[in-house]
Amino acid sequence: MLRKDIGWSQKELATKIYVNNSQISRLESGETTNINIDMIISLAKLYHVSTDYLLGLTKISVPKSYDITELGLSEEAVKRLILRTIDVDVLNKLLEHKQFPKLCSLIRNYFDNTIADGIMARNELINLATEPLTELMSAEPEKRAEIIKDLSFLNSTKLAPNEADIEKIKSLLLAIIRDIKSEIAMKQPSSAVATTEAIQGIRDALPDKPQSELTIDDVSIAVAAYVGTVIPMNETSTALLQKLSKKIIEKSDAQK
Repeated sequence: MLRKDIGWSQKELATKIYVNNSQISRLESGETTNINIDMIISLAKLYHVSTDYLLGLTKISVPKSYDITELGLSEEAVKRLILRTIDVDVLNKLLEHKQFPKLCSLIRNYFDNTIADGIMARNELINLATEPLTELMSAEPEKRAEIIKDLSFLNSTKLAPNEADIEKIKSLLLAIIRDIKSEIAMKQPSSAVATTEAIQGIRDALPDKPQSELTIDDVSIAVAAYVGTVIPMNETSTALLQKLSKKIIEKSDAQK
């Protein structure tokens, strides 16, 4: 149960969606079958899930539609996703990899020169260590060959400002790509992004007439009919779902 997963009491949930505690209690116990449409929408927004998920239409909790600005993507990035100029399956696999957040953090450090300043300070310490050796070479010429060897070793340990960043990024990126390659070899698909079963079920329930003649009522009745084949519903629940479907479709049309 989403409420318990978050750790809210029934009273806390009721306060958040502005209903009586008793309504939440009756809803969770199954005593209430006639669920208010506005309550379903409020719960979906509060839990950041889709109304379809709350109604049992899908196992995918993430809403199918988001305000694109919530993703923080640039206009060009959105265009590439929509126009499929990038391989979305590869992108999914990268984003889903458990080490991808760490890779992004390393790249951010590289862009911000977070580690570069420390590398520069380290190189300065090496310079300080080589100065006495240079002076010693002048004072004791007989040790010149040995001192040159030591100087060469110390200087070889210096790093370019971003060299460490780049090596870490390369190493982690290659490790991620190898993991993805293994998944592809085992034919493991990316996590589900949608299911066609519900869509096909709704289409089958639509009346047999041209698409241009289909009404919002036709679609909402078809949605309720499909859900009725998946989960048991009485007449009240069916009527409620039809109303909810109609309201969602009308809202979607109004936003176009």
